Amino acid sequence: MNTNTDRIHTQYSRPGHTGAVLARAAGAAFALMASIMTMEARADDWAFSISPYFWAAGIEGKTATLPGLPAADVDMSFGDIFDDLEPSGMLLFTASRDRLQLAADLQYVETQADSRSLQPLFDRERLRSTSLIFSALASYLVHDDGRTRVRLGGGLRLWSVDTDLELSSGLLRGRRITNDETWVDPIVGASGDADLGAKVFARGWAYVGGFGIGSDVTADLYLGLGYRFTDTISASLGYRWVKVDYEEDDFLYDVRQAGIATGVTFAF
Repeated sequence: MNTNTDRIHTQYSRPGHTGAVLARAAGAAFALMASIMTMEARADDWAFSISPYFWAAGIEGKTATLPGLPAADVDMSFGDIFDDLEPSGMLLFTASRDRLQLAADLQYVETQADSRSLQPLFDRERLRSTSLIFSALASYLVHDDGRTRVRLGGGLRLWSVDTDLELSSGLLRGRRITNDETWVDPIVGASGDADLGAKVFARGWAYVGGFGIGSDVTADLYLGLGYRFTDTISASLGYRWVKVDYEEDDFLYDVRQAGIATGVTFAF
Protein backbone atom coordinates (compact mmCIF):
# COMPACT_ATOMS: atom_id res chain seq x y z
CA MET A 1 0.00 0.00 0.00
CA ASN A 2 1.46 3.35 -1.05
CA THR A 3 1.18 6.03 1.62
CA ASN A 4 2.41 8.89 -0.59
CA THR A 5 -0.14 11.61 -1.16
CA ASP A 6 -0.66 13.68 -4.29
CA ARG A 7 -2.09 17.18 -3.97
CA ILE A 8 -4.62 18.55 -6.40
CA HIS A 9 -5.91 22.13 -6.32
CA THR A 10 -8.84 23.30 -8.37
CA GLN A 11 -10.04 26.89 -8.26
CA TYR A 12 -13.42 27.65 -9.75
CA SER A 13 -14.03 31.06 -8.22
CA ARG A 14 -14.68 34.00 -10.51
CA PRO A 15 -11.81 36.38 -11.38
CA GLY A 16 -10.41 38.22 -8.36
CA HIS A 17 -9.65 37.02 -4.90
CA THR A 18 -12.49 35.73 -2.75
CA GLY A 19 -11.76 38.20 0.02
CA ALA A 20 -11.92 41.14 -2.40
CA VAL A 21 -15.20 39.90 -3.83
CA LEU A 22 -16.71 39.56 -0.36
CA ALA A 23 -15.41 42.93 0.75
CA ARG A 24 -16.90 44.66 -2.30
CA ALA A 25 -20.22 42.85 -1.90
CA ALA A 26 -20.49 43.65 1.80
CA GLY A 27 -19.42 47.25 1.25
CA ALA A 28 -21.93 47.74 -1.55
CA ALA A 29 -24.74 46.23 0.53
CA PHE A 30 -24.06 48.41 3.55
CA ALA A 31 -23.61 51.50 1.33
CA LEU A 32 -26.98 50.79 -0.29
CA MET A 33 -28.59 50.50 3.14
CA ALA A 34 -27.04 53.76 4.25
CA SER A 35 -28.21 55.61 1.14
CA ILE A 36 -31.77 54.30 1.51
CA MET A 37 -31.88 55.23 5.18
CA THR A 38 -30.80 58.84 4.46
CA MET A 39 -33.30 59.47 1.68
CA GLU A 40 -35.94 61.87 3.00
CA ALA A 41 -35.71 60.35 6.49
CA ARG A 42 -34.49 61.60 9.84
CA ALA A 43 -32.13 59.34 11.85
CA ASP A 44 -34.72 58.91 14.59
CA ASP A 45 -37.20 57.46 12.06
CA TRP A 46 -35.14 54.28 11.95
CA ALA A 47 -34.92 51.43 14.46
CA PHE A 48 -31.78 49.28 14.47
CA SER A 49 -30.73 45.97 15.97
CA ILE A 50 -27.55 43.92 16.05
CA SER A 51 -27.51 40.22 16.95
CA PRO A 52 -24.37 38.15 17.51
CA TYR A 53 -25.38 34.49 17.47
CA PHE A 54 -24.01 30.97 17.44
CA TRP A 55 -25.27 28.14 15.26
CA ALA A 56 -24.23 24.62 16.40
CA ALA A 57 -25.03 22.80 13.17
CA GLY A 58 -24.27 19.31 11.96
CA ILE A 59 -23.51 18.86 8.26
CA GLU A 60 -24.32 16.06 5.82
CA GLY A 61 -24.31 15.67 2.07
CA LYS A 62 -21.83 15.11 -0.75
CA THR A 63 -18.75 16.82 -2.13
CA ALA A 64 -16.80 16.10 -5.31
CA THR A 65 -13.62 14.01 -5.29
CA LEU A 66 -11.98 13.20 -8.64
CA PRO A 67 -13.48 13.12 -12.16
CA GLY A 68 -14.92 9.66 -12.74
CA LEU A 69 -15.07 8.75 -9.04
CA PRO A 70 -18.16 8.90 -6.79
CA ALA A 71 -18.74 11.96 -4.63
CA ALA A 72 -17.60 11.62 -1.02
CA ASP A 73 -20.23 11.49 1.72
CA VAL A 74 -20.10 14.17 4.41
CA ASP A 75 -21.75 13.36 7.75
CA MET A 76 -21.08 15.27 10.97
CA SER A 77 -23.90 14.49 13.39
CA PHE A 78 -25.12 16.93 16.03
CA GLY A 79 -23.25 14.92 18.67
CA ASP A 80 -19.94 15.58 16.87
CA ILE A 81 -20.43 19.35 16.62
CA PHE A 82 -18.31 20.44 19.56
CA ASP A 83 -15.50 18.07 18.56
CA ASP A 84 -15.40 19.08 14.88
CA LEU A 85 -16.65 22.69 14.80
CA GLU A 86 -13.77 25.12 14.42
CA PRO A 87 -13.86 28.85 15.33
CA SER A 88 -17.08 30.28 13.88
CA GLY A 89 -19.05 33.49 14.14
CA MET A 90 -22.34 34.97 13.00
CA LEU A 91 -23.74 38.51 13.07
CA LEU A 92 -27.15 39.86 12.02
CA PHE A 93 -27.91 43.56 11.54
CA THR A 94 -31.35 45.05 10.81
CA ALA A 95 -32.65 48.55 10.08
CA SER A 96 -36.41 49.19 10.09
CA ARG A 97 -38.56 52.17 9.17
CA ASP A 98 -42.33 52.06 8.91
CA ARG A 99 -43.04 48.81 7.03
CA LEU A 100 -39.61 48.49 5.41
CA GLN A 101 -36.82 46.37 6.93
CA LEU A 102 -33.27 45.93 5.64
CA ALA A 103 -31.06 43.13 6.95
CA ALA A 104 -27.45 42.01 6.59
CA ASP A 105 -26.43 38.55 7.84
CA LEU A 106 -22.79 37.43 7.99
CA GLN A 107 -21.75 33.84 8.82
CA TYR A 108 -18.29 32.29 9.06
CA VAL A 109 -18.21 28.54 9.73
CA GLU A 110 -15.39 25.98 9.75
CA THR A 111 -16.19 22.27 10.07
CA GLN A 112 -14.49 18.95 9.47
CA ALA A 113 -15.93 15.47 9.04
CA ASP A 114 -14.63 11.94 8.40
CA SER A 115 -16.14 9.24 6.21
CA ARG A 116 -15.27 5.81 4.77
CA SER A 117 -17.77 5.87 1.90
CA LEU A 118 -15.10 5.35 -0.80
CA GLN A 119 -13.65 2.07 0.52
CA PRO A 120 -11.83 0.12 -0.81
CA LEU A 121 -10.61 2.75 -3.32
CA PHE A 122 -9.54 4.97 -0.43
CA ASP A 123 -9.35 3.96 3.22
CA ARG A 124 -10.84 7.18 4.62
CA GLU A 125 -11.95 10.66 3.57
CA ARG A 126 -11.51 13.70 5.78
CA LEU A 127 -13.22 16.91 4.68
CA ARG A 128 -12.43 20.34 6.09
CA SER A 129 -14.92 22.97 4.94
CA THR A 130 -14.75 26.74 5.40
CA SER A 131 -17.83 28.79 4.50
CA LEU A 132 -18.26 32.56 4.44
CA ILE A 133 -21.87 33.52 3.73
CA PHE A 134 -23.19 37.08 3.39
CA SER A 135 -26.89 37.87 2.88
CA ALA A 136 -28.41 41.26 2.03
CA LEU A 137 -32.21 41.27 2.37
CA ALA A 138 -35.13 43.68 2.13
CA SER A 139 -38.62 42.88 3.40
CA TYR A 140 -42.01 44.57 3.72
CA LEU A 141 -44.46 44.24 6.60
CA VAL A 142 -47.68 42.84 5.10
CA HIS A 143 -49.49 41.96 8.34
CA ASP A 144 -49.46 43.48 11.84
CA ASP A 145 -52.37 43.00 14.22
CA GLY A 146 -50.46 44.22 17.26
CA ARG A 147 -49.53 40.70 18.28
CA THR A 148 -48.41 38.94 15.09
CA ARG A 149 -46.23 40.38 12.34
CA VAL A 150 -45.48 38.88 8.90
CA ARG A 151 -42.96 40.15 6.34
CA LEU A 152 -42.37 39.19 2.70
CA GLY A 153 -39.09 39.91 0.98
CA GLY A 154 -35.93 38.73 -0.70
CA GLY A 155 -32.41 39.61 -1.64
CA LEU A 156 -29.02 38.12 -2.44
CA ARG A 157 -26.88 35.57 -0.64
CA LEU A 158 -23.17 35.36 -1.44
CA TRP A 159 -21.39 32.07 -0.74
CA SER A 160 -17.63 31.55 -0.55
CA VAL A 161 -16.81 27.89 0.12
CA ASP A 162 -13.37 26.30 0.48
CA THR A 163 -13.10 22.51 0.75
CA ASP A 164 -10.00 20.48 1.60
CA LEU A 165 -10.59 16.75 1.05
CA GLU A 166 -7.88 14.32 2.18
CA LEU A 167 -8.14 10.79 0.78
CA SER A 168 -6.10 8.15 2.60
CA SER A 169 -4.44 5.46 0.48
CA GLY A 170 -6.46 2.32 -0.28
CA LEU A 171 -6.42 0.55 -3.62
CA LEU A 172 -5.64 3.96 -5.09
CA ARG A 173 -2.85 6.31 -4.12
CA GLY A 174 -3.76 8.80 -1.38
CA ARG A 175 -4.20 12.42 -2.35
CA ARG A 176 -5.49 15.79 -1.17
CA ILE A 177 -7.99 17.80 -3.21
CA THR A 178 -8.61 21.48 -2.47
CA ASN A 179 -11.40 23.44 -4.15
CA ASP A 180 -12.80 26.91 -3.70
CA GLU A 181 -15.85 28.51 -5.25
CA THR A 182 -17.77 31.77 -4.94
CA TRP A 183 -21.32 32.35 -6.16
CA VAL A 184 -24.42 34.48 -5.52
CA ASP A 185 -27.97 33.18 -5.02
CA PRO A 186 -31.18 35.18 -5.28
CA ILE A 187 -33.50 34.28 -2.38
CA VAL A 188 -37.15 35.05 -1.58
CA GLY A 189 -39.34 34.18 1.37
CA ALA A 190 -41.19 35.23 4.48
CA SER A 191 -40.39 35.96 8.12
CA GLY A 192 -42.48 36.70 11.15
CA ASP A 193 -42.85 36.84 14.90
CA ALA A 194 -45.68 36.51 17.39
CA ASP A 195 -46.04 37.64 20.99
CA LEU A 196 -46.84 34.69 23.26
CA GLY A 197 -46.85 36.76 26.43
CA ALA A 198 -45.56 40.01 27.86
CA LYS A 199 -41.93 38.93 27.44
CA VAL A 200 -42.02 35.67 25.44
CA PHE A 201 -42.24 35.56 21.65
CA ALA A 202 -41.90 33.13 18.74
CA ARG A 203 -39.93 33.91 15.59
CA GLY A 204 -39.31 32.15 12.29
CA TRP A 205 -38.44 32.48 8.63
CA ALA A 206 -38.47 30.47 5.42
CA TYR A 207 -36.40 31.38 2.35
CA VAL A 208 -35.77 29.55 -0.91
CA GLY A 209 -33.53 30.50 -3.82
CA GLY A 210 -30.81 29.62 -6.25
CA PHE A 211 -33.18 28.77 -9.09
CA GLY A 212 -30.23 27.66 -11.24
CA ILE A 213 -28.81 31.21 -11.28
CA GLY A 214 -26.19 30.48 -8.63
CA SER A 215 -26.88 27.16 -6.96
CA ASP A 216 -29.50 24.74 -8.26
CA VAL A 217 -31.45 25.22 -5.04
CA THR A 218 -30.95 26.67 -1.58
CA ALA A 219 -33.31 26.82 1.40
CA ASP A 220 -33.12 28.38 4.86
CA LEU A 221 -35.66 27.57 7.60
CA TYR A 222 -35.74 28.72 11.23
CA LEU A 223 -38.19 28.47 14.14
CA GLY A 224 -37.46 29.55 17.69
CA LEU A 225 -38.53 31.18 20.93
CA GLY A 226 -37.30 34.41 22.46
CA TYR A 227 -37.39 36.30 25.73
CA ARG A 228 -37.28 40.10 26.21
CA PHE A 229 -35.20 41.07 29.21
CA THR A 230 -35.72 44.79 28.55
CA ASP A 231 -37.08 46.95 25.73
CA THR A 232 -33.65 46.84 24.09
CA ILE A 233 -32.21 43.40 24.97
CA SER A 234 -33.63 39.99 24.10
CA ALA A 235 -32.37 36.44 23.63
CA SER A 236 -33.53 33.64 21.35
CA LEU A 237 -33.11 29.90 20.98
CA GLY A 238 -34.29 27.86 18.00
CA TYR A 239 -33.60 25.33 15.29
CA ARG A 240 -32.17 26.26 11.87
CA TRP A 241 -31.97 24.12 8.72
CA VAL A 242 -30.05 25.22 5.62
CA LYS A 243 -29.57 23.37 2.33
CA VAL A 244 -27.51 24.28 -0.72
CA ASP A 245 -26.89 22.27 -3.90
CA TYR A 246 -24.22 23.84 -6.12
CA GLU A 247 -22.37 22.18 -8.99
CA GLU A 248 -19.98 23.79 -11.46
CA ASP A 249 -17.73 21.71 -13.72
CA ASP A 250 -16.08 19.20 -11.33
CA PHE A 251 -16.99 21.16 -8.18
CA LEU A 252 -19.90 19.73 -6.14
CA TYR A 253 -21.20 21.07 -2.84
CA ASP A 254 -24.53 19.45 -2.00
CA VAL A 255 -24.97 19.70 1.77
CA ARG A 256 -27.51 20.24 4.52
CA GLN A 257 -26.68 21.93 7.82
CA ALA A 258 -29.03 21.78 10.81
CA GLY A 259 -28.83 22.46 14.51
CA ILE A 260 -29.49 24.76 17.44
CA ALA A 261 -29.08 28.52 16.90
CA THR A 262 -28.93 30.89 19.86
CA GLY A 263 -28.13 34.57 20.15
CA VAL A 264 -28.68 37.94 21.82
CA THR A 265 -30.27 40.97 20.18
CA PHE A 266 -29.47 44.58 21.10
CA ALA A 267 -31.97 47.15 19.78
CA PHE A 268 -31.23 50.87 19.49
